[in-house]
Amino acid sequence: MKRILVLIGTLVTFNLFAQDDLMKELQDMSPSKPNPIYATFKSTRIITGQSIEHIAAKHLNLVILHRFGEINGGAYTLWGIDQANMRIALEYGINDKLQIGLGRSSIGKTYDGNVKWKILAQSKGKGGMPISLGYYGNIAINTLEWADPTIDNYFTSRLTYFHQLNIAKKINEYVSLQIAPTLVHQNIVDKIADKNSTFAIGLGGSFKLSRSVRFNIEYYPRLTAREQLTNNGVRAYDYLGIGFDIETGGHVFQLMFTNGDGMLEQQMVRETKTQWSNAGIRLGFNIARTFSFDNQKTNKTW
Repeated sequence: MKRILVLIGTLVTFNLFAQDDLMKELQDMSPSKPNPIYATFKSTRIITGQSIEHIAAKHLNLVILHRFGEINGGAYTLWGIDQANMRIALEYGINDKLQIGLGRSSIGKTYDGNVKWKILAQSKGKGGMPISLGYYGNIAINTLEWADPTIDNYFTSRLTYFHQLNIAKKINEYVSLQIAPTLVHQNIVDKIADKNSTFAIGLGGSFKLSRSVRFNIEYYPRLTAREQLTNNGVRAYDYLGIGFDIETGGHVFQLMFTNGDGMLEQQMVRETKTQWSNAGIRLGFNIARTFSFDNQKTNKTW
């Protein structure tokens, strides 16, 4: 009887190991596909700066950005409400990885064309990608009347460029983070000693408060040209913004406080003229509305 029990136990154990080996072989032959991570951020912008998010293919995104004046103007300016700057932008998804756009900003009467390319998309599961990686760049032209007629007004003198890598990770359902190495270049500067190029690092985060509300923060410290003045000859400060995303059906409403009035990315990095420490901050908002031109896909933002 003992020998029979030992024999039965041996056969059962062998059978279990054989099943485990077979399951492993089947998994190796047919690995599960990684699942993509969606909605790292609610909008294509964290606040003013770009997020990793893209517009889906055959979708058009209309974005209106508005910044009031500084609240330290007091009751005389109704805490900045009397003053305002605006930007309007159109973003179109060529496919789910490539987006193009056009914009116009009231500051400098500036027009720009931009492109956004998702290089890597975060996913989870076997063989998943731990981060998302994207590129954003634009070329902008200032169309203000030339201030000094004694200086030759070359077309190239009006151009500025912005390049950025967005590296983002959705930590979990509630927290998303992004780091963005940034380069701003302008063809003409006020003084010979000024640098044409400025390097900065964008830091951003989004924190889910409820199903439709998120708290956002972004900071752009300059790594070079820290003592350089703005184009208006006043001191430049690092940009800092905090705000909220409020999703309401077909659009995302973003409400924020920032110390910069520039809504074009290079203006945000190089032309922030006030600071938080003396209430040089301003109320602002973004409204984004997406329109679908693809009847076969749901209206979603990547």
